[in-house]
Amino acid sequence: MRIDAIYDHGRLEFTPPLQLKHDRVRIVVEVPDDEIVDTNDSNIMSPDLRRQARAVLSRFEAIRNAPPPPGNEPPELTQKQLERIEAFEMRAQYRIEQGRTD
Repeated sequence: MRIDAIYDHGRLEFTPPLQLKHDRVRIVVEVPDDEIVDTNDSNIMSPDLRRQARAVLSRFEAIRNAPPPPGNEPPELTQKQLERIEAFEMRAQYRIEQGRTD
């Protein structure tokens, strides 16, 4: 679930208010870069290193989302394979009609 929150002196206030089932819940928080105080701490990435990291991440995302290269298409299905697929689909349809979901 995505929900807005306001950071107020070390506390997150959900907007709208939200009641959680457990006292401790792991969440992911996305903070805009311009809201983070830039310090000289060695654990904080420099803006240049952050830009380089984003560029690498963008390249990886492009590779991950790219279509497969030509020539790697699966082989054509045989008539027997097509008949088996059709039989499985018919069996699934009969189960649905009978109210069976297993």
